[in-house]
Amino acid sequence: MNFYDLLKARAETFGDKIFLQVDAKIFTYAEFFCAVDNQSGDGKLFTQAVNFFAAQKKNPSNVFEVKTTGSTAAPKILRRTFESWADFFPTQNKIFRVDETSRLFMHGSLDFTGNLNALLSILYAGGSVVTTDKFAPKTWLELIERATNVYLVPAKLALLATGKPLANVRSVFTGSQVLTESQSRSLMKKFPAAEIFLYYGASELSFVTYKKISAENAGDVQNLGKPFDGVKIFTRDGLIYVDTPFAVEGVEMPATVGDAGRIVDGDLIFIGRGEDFINRGGVKIYASAVESKLLSIDGVEAAAVVKVGDKVRGENFIAYVVGTADKKIIRQALSPAESPREIIFVESLPLNASGKVDKNSLKQLNQLFAD
Repeated sequence: MNFYDLLKARAETFGDKIFLQVDAKIFTYAEFFCAVDNQSGDGKLFTQAVNFFAAQKKNPSNVFEVKTTGSTAAPKILRRTFESWADFFPTQNKIFRVDETSRLFMHGSLDFTGNLNALLSILYAGGSVVTTDKFAPKTWLELIERATNVYLVPAKLALLATGKPLANVRSVFTGSQVLTESQSRSLMKKFPAAEIFLYYGASELSFVTYKKISAENAGDVQNLGKPFDGVKIFTRDGLIYVDTPFAVEGVEMPATVGDAGRIVDGDLIFIGRGEDFINRGGVKIYASAVESKLLSIDGVEAAAVVKVGDKVRGENFIAYVVGTADKKIIRQALSPAESPREIIFVESLPLNASGKVDKNSLKQLNQLFAD
């Protein structure tokens, strides 16, 4: 079986039910299935969705391709089986409160594994997806007013903090980045009736751990919770290793993607992503750890740490900051090892298709400060 077969089955069961709404265009399960068979339609996300299912119709294998979407590394194509996601959807959907009655708001390209997974999890449940091709938080909020669930990366969730509380949402789930304490507390105010979940995972390994955000644990930003059912974790030489049946093809278990962490009382304490590792004169620094500290400083609204070359130390880093905090205050809040070579204030941080900070774009500015 593949996801085209699943779509066909859902179209037979939920024919007149809305499957996908993109802005003002609405497609029932039957209409979307017809569009896939005819490969018709327009709009970025809609076309991506049609092409995904059409490819599975053309090649009736249970294997399909997904992309990695890191903030710094070049995207890679990975091969995943239908079962590696579908067998996990019952666990995933139960935790994230997704079911046949769900109306999920999401945003962004289906090239981002998280978005594709969320869309397919709704298909599995027989629910509905509502989205927009516009990068317009005001429009997002209007659509969320009619949603039951929200899936967005933290950088996009941070854009929704203003305005009236929305009590219609029952769950918000997010991953790919760490939530700061202020972001968590803003989400709890914005969605007072929702359960808010932060998960840790990787394109290669799928979901690994999760935690339910609460007033008590909002400040424990590095704690990413306990493993999902069926997933085992341990650390070796400071790196996180995962043993899971839900990984992509060709990954031998147990596996690591180079992320650093430790385990305390069964919870994963996240230290940093492998791609964020900086070796400054023999001192090991993780960009994500410095970013978390920067975001805890009053007046810092957003921050990104970007690695640069250094003739003396080998590697160094620059901090890009959005906000009104004073540079002196920022440096005082950091240890000497965490203090960036340069602090650059910008109006906003560029985002890639997945909603993560696009550090490749920021690297272009690094040349201004190269030795």
